[in-house]
Amino acid sequence: MRTKSAHAPKPDHAHWRGGTATDRLFIITVLVKGIDGALGVIGGAVLAVIKPSTIDHIVVVLTTHELSRNPDDYVANLLVHWAEHIDLGKLAFAAGYLIAHGALKTFLAVTLLLGRPWSYPVGSTFLALFMAYTAYRLTLHWSWPLVAFFCFDLFTLIMVLREWRSQRRHGYEPM
Repeated sequence: MRTKSAHAPKPDHAHWRGGTATDRLFIITVLVKGIDGALGVIGGAVLAVIKPSTIDHIVVVLTTHELSRNPDDYVANLLVHWAEHIDLGKLAFAAGYLIAHGALKTFLAVTLLLGRPWSYPVGSTFLALFMAYTAYRLTLHWSWPLVAFFCFDLFTLIMVLREWRSQRRHGYEPM
């Protein structure tokens, strides 16, 4: 059985085992961001290759039964309206944005979890930029889900800054 030495060096980044509850919360938060980023890449790739006729078919399959029972169903009618007025330019932008945004989030999540010193200021900067864009979008169109994403980004930024401060306190500077 291994015992921990009193003179064991402090790990250079947050660890699940032997770390504090805040370290584990940092890891969970960054993992969620990384998984969200990977899902964004997948969603963007799907949007990039899907044809509008396929979208129409999917919407018909999803809404036909509901609209036959309730022709005034808000969500079903919203989906049908969206599919009928799909803008290929906006679809391409959304695909590109999701892929780039997701890849960046996934990459930064991995480097933060590995404790790369340069990833704390870079990750903090990109989180702040994403938050600024989200705030801008909120000024154009209020959305509670967007507010929730903003709040989670803010929480993530606080956790990354806290971890960065902890690393700097222990002498680990960005390279």
